[in-house]
Amino acid sequence: MDRKQEYDTLMQELRQTPPALEGTLDRALDRRRARRRKLRPLRSLAAAAAVFVLLVNVSIPFAQACTHIPVLGWLAQAVCFSHSLSSAVEHDWVQKVEQTQRDNGYTLTLEDLIVDQKQIHLFYTLDWEDPACEYAMVLVDGDRLSPRPTVLSDSVEGPQDAGHIVLDYREGQVPDRLDLVLTVRPNGDGSPAARFRFQVALDPSLTAVGQVRPVEQWVELDGQQIYVDCLEIYPTHARLLLRDHPDNTARLVSLLCHLEDETGRRYEREGGLSSFSDPDTGFLTELRLSSPYFQQPERLTLCITGAAWQDPGEAEVTVDLTAGTAAGLPEGVRLIQVDQEPDRTVLYFQSSAPSVLLPQRFSWTCRSPEGEWHVTEGGSGTDQDTGLETEDLHLIGYPWDQVTLTLNWTRFSPLDVSLTLPAVE
Repeated sequence: MDRKQEYDTLMQELRQTPPALEGTLDRALDRRRARRRKLRPLRSLAAAAAVFVLLVNVSIPFAQACTHIPVLGWLAQAVCFSHSLSSAVEHDWVQKVEQTQRDNGYTLTLEDLIVDQKQIHLFYTLDWEDPACEYAMVLVDGDRLSPRPTVLSDSVEGPQDAGHIVLDYREGQVPDRLDLVLTVRPNGDGSPAARFRFQVALDPSLTAVGQVRPVEQWVELDGQQIYVDCLEIYPTHARLLLRDHPDNTARLVSLLCHLEDETGRRYEREGGLSSFSDPDTGFLTELRLSSPYFQQPERLTLCITGAAWQDPGEAEVTVDLTAGTAAGLPEGVRLIQVDQEPDRTVLYFQSSAPSVLLPQRFSWTCRSPEGEWHVTEGGSGTDQDTGLETEDLHLIGYPWDQVTLTLNWTRFSPLDVSLTLPAVE
């Protein structure tokens, strides 16, 4: 099996809904079963928890080799879906912690850290005695951390299972030491069942590492001008920093791209913290890629294969919930059903499934006729028989008969653009 086949196989496995999210979408799944659709879950989000999977650029031989090394075996399995993290483990870029605490029948061991100037990856194991706990979320009290990072946590699927938390520092650098407060939520909700506090001094030889390659070039994509500022390279990830042009008529929302070095090796987008956008404009300002740090290539080429855009004048969709009609939908997207329930109204949209993974088409915030903003829930899936994608939005406790939705993106453009980045001086 070649690397492309490995990647495709793993992508199919990772498209299954994570266990931590199944409870959020039970009602939607029941409705789908009732309509006898054969849906394969692709993407879903829970409003109360951020769940992530690291993927792409898989190194199966590396993972198999490291499983024979007692110290790195379990960690190699935990990071084998990330080129950046597997390379870090392969080059012994790991800080051992091995601190264990117990509280209220839960035992948490902070095993290892993979850390650099901008990110901290926490790897832990969790055990519990409560038979009613099927899985658990381990959450970070970010208010105690300074500077405050962006935090992503996964779920632990069973006793003695391994978990992973990412602390990402966009503006500042990682601190010298962590005062870390972790809480355990059984089955992803309810009150915390256990609380732990770990204090860890970070290895300065790891936290000082990173490099910046200035690019400072404009590139034209589908008639829009995008400024590629620089590429920041760290052991755990690479950051491509972008800027918009004031004359652009569409807003860049997602960019499909990868880096390629002089040997032909590719550094793809990875999951988890894959991108950041300007909170005011929605423009994509930062893109995450797997890191070439340990390979130290002399030359890198940025290969852009597609872009998702939001046309500002076409970004809103108005739905008449009584009539079941929608105005302003992009071409190829249609409203197929409106379900009125005692506690919620559920909207179902259908479109051709994209050939690539893109952000969910609809934002999870909506506006009422009186101008009030509401947060929704939702999910998406693909009908295996027709190849059509269905996306559902749940308006919870929504009393109005009309709603205005916002599109995250209105169109996708396949591209074939290459930009040679400056060589290392």
